[in-house]
Amino acid sequence: MGEAGDRNRLQTVGEEAWIWKVMAVASNRPFTTTRDQGRGASPSRRAVLGSGTAGAGLLATGCSIFDEDATGDSGGGEEGDRPTMRIVQTSGSVETLDPHYVGNAMIIVPAGLLEGLVFQDETATDVVPAAAESWEVSEDELTYTFTMREGATWSNGDPVVAGDAEWSFQRLLDPTGAGGNYASGASSYLPGLGIKGALDYQSGALSEWDEVGISAPDDSTLVIELESPNPDFLLLMSHYSMVLVHPPSVEEDQQGWQQPENWVGNGAFVPVSWEPNSALVMDANPEYWDADAVEVGRIDMRLGSDAPTNVLAFRGGDLEIITVSGSTVQTDADLKESVVQVDGYGTTYLQAMWGGHRAIEDPRVRRALSMAVDRDALADLSEGRQPGTALIPDVVPGWSDEFAVPFDVDGAKELLEEAGLLDDMPGVRIQYNFDEPWLEVLREVWIDALGIDVNIEILESGVHSDTRWEPHDDDSVMSFYAGTFSGLPTLNNWIYNIFGYDYVRQFSLSADDWAELQAVQNDDSLDGPEIAARAEEILSTRSSDEAQEFAGLVDEAVSTLDETEREAKFVQAAKVREDIAQTIPLTWNPQLWAVADDVEGVQPRPSPEGYYYKYLRPSGD
Repeated sequence: MGEAGDRNRLQTVGEEAWIWKVMAVASNRPFTTTRDQGRGASPSRRAVLGSGTAGAGLLATGCSIFDEDATGDSGGGEEGDRPTMRIVQTSGSVETLDPHYVGNAMIIVPAGLLEGLVFQDETATDVVPAAAESWEVSEDELTYTFTMREGATWSNGDPVVAGDAEWSFQRLLDPTGAGGNYASGASSYLPGLGIKGALDYQSGALSEWDEVGISAPDDSTLVIELESPNPDFLLLMSHYSMVLVHPPSVEEDQQGWQQPENWVGNGAFVPVSWEPNSALVMDANPEYWDADAVEVGRIDMRLGSDAPTNVLAFRGGDLEIITVSGSTVQTDADLKESVVQVDGYGTTYLQAMWGGHRAIEDPRVRRALSMAVDRDALADLSEGRQPGTALIPDVVPGWSDEFAVPFDVDGAKELLEEAGLLDDMPGVRIQYNFDEPWLEVLREVWIDALGIDVNIEILESGVHSDTRWEPHDDDSVMSFYAGTFSGLPTLNNWIYNIFGYDYVRQFSLSADDWAELQAVQNDDSLDGPEIAARAEEILSTRSSDEAQEFAGLVDEAVSTLDETEREAKFVQAAKVREDIAQTIPLTWNPQLWAVADDVEGVQPRPSPEGYYYKYLRPSGD
């Protein structure tokens, strides 16, 4: 789940990314058309392969499909009757609008450009109808039957039908090699959805789409079958990966469909101009099913801007909504008066890398380092930040102090003595792409507690992204990379999707085994089932016993019907994961926006998009 600076939020909040199971599989299996229900025919291979974030050839031209300038005079309703809202939702670039791949599309697209079957409600604890107007759940809770919204259309007037949803989800799951890691271009599918056959199809182990639990028996009906009952299913369906795309447009031009002049969407807004590094302008969509409720005529989004510039523009009335950092708010009392926030939105962490000094392979050493972190000292540096005593923020229902990591320097030293390293600890190296104050505080904390050398390496964002999933060559130090992640507040999401069992198994491999796994996944001579089988053989036989224990507990949890027992299994799995300490939690971070006094309708939620644009309005309306 990526990382971000200039502040590319895919890196600051969104490695953040709401995570995807690490399936990194490639397959040359041709697409087989298994049904042709209206527009529900299978997507062509071409439409899937060309559209990921990795398709760097896609650069928006900035052209507009309307003649009006950016005054809010276009996009439904009477001319000039709805205002423009000028916002900063991300200060990084937005180089793709494709929701099926990890990228900053996660911040923009579900907020207003494309819509899934459901929306989150105001509290992000439940859902409300969107592209589907209703749904029924079978008595065994394994089958969800969605009824598509009558009269809903795409922005070009085409009806939104169930076949569009099936086509979109098949495209999302196609095993194109985009299943990779959490970096840009990986598949955005959430394995915690638990859709029958989805992960096997994505890995290539299943070759027939008919074996996946997604079908559209008619234009009005979409049926989704689950592997086991999942109380989080509907909430996870609000994730940006599950929005719908317009099949004919994507088939017509596998990358160009994202450009404003080619855009066909079903959201409250449509893009009218797009400069990936500077601006994305959206006008209200007159064909949207709830167009009468949309009170803003235009969203003028600034991209690639720096925080001081944004704050000045906000103070001067040139921006209505901006993202802000906790450190900025902490030193600006006036700005603090305008801030809305979501507590416990994400976790800042350290990830043990492959390679380096062999001591990093010992869970006692990693656990000792985690226990020697003074998380209070880190949290004090930023407004709203809290000590991250576990990878799961304590706002998640079902959170338990059973898996919280104590600050216990004496206990850490006992573990190091047991490992034979108390008086001979190798140094620690931490790589990151931002020079943030907490890094130096962590360095001082570890030096004071354990007397170890700590070296901080600040890398360019691209270099950091490219190297953090590669073995580190210097065997004189234990190497970690720093990152942040966030996600919907459910145990399922934070244990199955975020730092999930394949993630844990992969990082417990030796550097040589990791290299072999990558070679298998990229072997063009193997078909999908062969790749899936060989990859699973490596993960299941060469990952650590602790990683296998964690994976087994997660599998047991998702297949347990009793909710109390299910939660207990998740808690047990979370405790094992913290004990393994391959990933060391540091702080829990809020999501913060400064909102002008004359703006209403910002309903903050713990999700990449943060809030939905359709609810924005001038105050007093």
